[in-house]
Amino acid sequence: MKINKVSVTYGELRSTGYPSFSNKRYELTLEAELQTGDTATNVKQKLTEIANREVRKYFGDNVDQTELDLPF
Repeated sequence: MKINKVSVTYGELRSTGYPSFSNKRYELTLEAELQTGDTATNVKQKLTEIANREVRKYFGDNVDQTELDLPF
């Protein structure tokens, strides 16, 4: 089997309670084509890290703004 592309979907659901109950869900899907020297496992891990950080930013979390080495 040859893997040419890897995609990752990451999402979080956060609820707030009393006095006004609210649910918020943010989800992000990222996809990358494998290049020479890439492994599916490494690409999956990198995409998961990026998606996790971006979803947390949607919620307004204070997230470490490390520079991404991937083009968008």
